[in-house]
Amino acid sequence: MPFAKRARILLAASMLCPSMAMAASDSFSGLLDGAYGYSRVPVGKSHLDSDQYTVHGALLYTLDNPGLNVQLEGSDDFYYAIKHNDAHLWNAGGSVFWRDAKGTFGFSTSYFSVDAPAAPLFSGKKSAQSYGLFGEYYMWSNLTLQIKGGGTTGPTGSASVFGGGGITFYESPDIAVHAETNFTSFASGHDWTDVRADIDYLPFNRVPLSLFAGYDYTSVSAGTNVSTFLAGLKYHFGAGRVLSTYDRTGPVQWTGNASPGANVKF
Repeated sequence: MPFAKRARILLAASMLCPSMAMAASDSFSGLLDGAYGYSRVPVGKSHLDSDQYTVHGALLYTLDNPGLNVQLEGSDDFYYAIKHNDAHLWNAGGSVFWRDAKGTFGFSTSYFSVDAPAAPLFSGKKSAQSYGLFGEYYMWSNLTLQIKGGGTTGPTGSASVFGGGGITFYESPDIAVHAETNFTSFASGHDWTDVRADIDYLPFNRVPLSLFAGYDYTSVSAGTNVSTFLAGLKYHFGAGRVLSTYDRTGPVQWTGNASPGANVKF
């Protein structure tokens, strides 16, 4: 079976299986989220607007806590910028990591593909494989520090190395404020520098549905700047009543995969 087809099956499984898995074992937890992103790119004296609709799913199997964890995930991203030139971005992958009361440390890999030009982010069809290490340190009950680094391989010019750091502060157990920065250097000579901030809020402890909104700014060395506004919903599967517990016992949202910016994740 071709890798792309296997990856699509993995994506579907990661989105559809969390509820069934939860019924079978407390060792499983999951996350299903959907987001809308609006981006604006200056082009001369004008600008280019784009819309992104993203669906993402993650399924986590916890062997032990403290101990090893295995996570599968995938996402579909529909990108609309230039009329009659819509693009479909998708990725699928997984992570293996150690988790204990102090944090996480692990390895991630994924496969990414875009099936059409997605101006100004991609000039044509692209695919890439991402590999990276990541870590989270639960410094205090209300503060998490994050770091990652790795690289991507793919067609000429799309290979890269990347690194990033983040911080999550829990203003309360149900309100998380997150900020991060990522740097990606592509073999094509283009460097992407990204800064992102968002807030996640769980309004009702009996309903594991949180709301989030954020802003992403990406600067590309070729002179392109992308401003992206994001908003969406997250549905959490697993043990826990507050957002901080879901984040620290459920699927890892800070993985070792590349995030060059503009809501693009490899």
